[in-house]
Amino acid sequence: MIELIASNSAPDSLRRKLEEVLKLMLLVWARESYVISTLSNGAHGVDKTVVVKSDSGEFGFRIHGSKPVVVAAIEPETPAESSGLEVGDIIISVNGVQVLDKHHTEVVKIAHDGCEKLELQVARTIGVLMHEQLEPPSQPIFSGYLWRQSGQAKGAPNSKKWVRRWFSLRPDNCLYYYKTEDDSQPVGAMIMAKHTVDLCSVDIGKPFAFKVDSGEGIPMYVAADSDELANRWLQLLRQAASQDNQWLDKSARCLYQSPTSIQRPDCFGYLLKLGSRWCGWSKRYCVLKDACLYFYQDANSKSAFGMACLHGYKVASMSANASGKKNSFEIIPPETKLRHYFFCTESEMDKKRWISALEYSIDRWIKSG
Repeated sequence: MIELIASNSAPDSLRRKLEEVLKLMLLVWARESYVISTLSNGAHGVDKTVVVKSDSGEFGFRIHGSKPVVVAAIEPETPAESSGLEVGDIIISVNGVQVLDKHHTEVVKIAHDGCEKLELQVARTIGVLMHEQLEPPSQPIFSGYLWRQSGQAKGAPNSKKWVRRWFSLRPDNCLYYYKTEDDSQPVGAMIMAKHTVDLCSVDIGKPFAFKVDSGEGIPMYVAADSDELANRWLQLLRQAASQDNQWLDKSARCLYQSPTSIQRPDCFGYLLKLGSRWCGWSKRYCVLKDACLYFYQDANSKSAFGMACLHGYKVASMSANASGKKNSFEIIPPETKLRHYFFCTESEMDKKRWISALEYSIDRWIKSG
């Protein structure tokens, strides 16, 4: 799994500061552009007015961030795509309401109040605010194909199915695995901190096999194509496992903080959460931060009673027939042994807000590595 926490190294710390300066400069530029455009009746060349119309209420784009919000994704064959809106656009106003100083939730509400038409005034950044340019993926420590033992087969260890996957160990000491080396989205990820990595002492159906084990749950068995590769992976994975994980430490500390103490959350508010083993719905105050969802009894709680680490998870809408609740959605784990989460909201708009924030938070975590 990948952490979003910046390292304490001087180059990385400097890079983070420069990114903050860049964002501030873009914000100042957007404000200036707004003023000039207003005074010159829209004649300024940087700003663009985009009109997005939809009969169904689905405009087809997502925003992220606050003060300002930025267009994060545009779905193909939607009103947003045909309107000329672009990923990376800073939204200056929505239907005449200036939103540079507004939080993400406020902008979403203003947009939905516009019903079937959005008139957006944007500052075009030509992609400079895109996450891939601000935080380019770091080069992996080591990558290559390994055989991974499937956990779905029953029977003796050496009778289980083996699948070939592309593995990548990155500088954040997290191990990703993909279907192929050309894929951009991993099918799974593992924080290596506090894991043990050992050669298999018994026959499990593949030579050059070793076990990656956290001591809890089901270990992962992988195998290399040669003894040399197996030893190389063993050396690097053991080294990664011995390192402290700043993301885990910070996430654990957040458990003991009040909801308002978590700085710059990706989303927050009340959700109905389905208990384990389908034992009923409970109202919980939830705070989303860096692909971790913290659960509180209410908004005034002094600490969280639990959290869900959603790295590698996917978010999907659910029908009322499937869940028994309107405005419900599910958070699906990458592995069947992991917890599956079910939630519902008070309104369709709130459901869209949470799904968008969850997708962004999880996706940002994946790309940060």
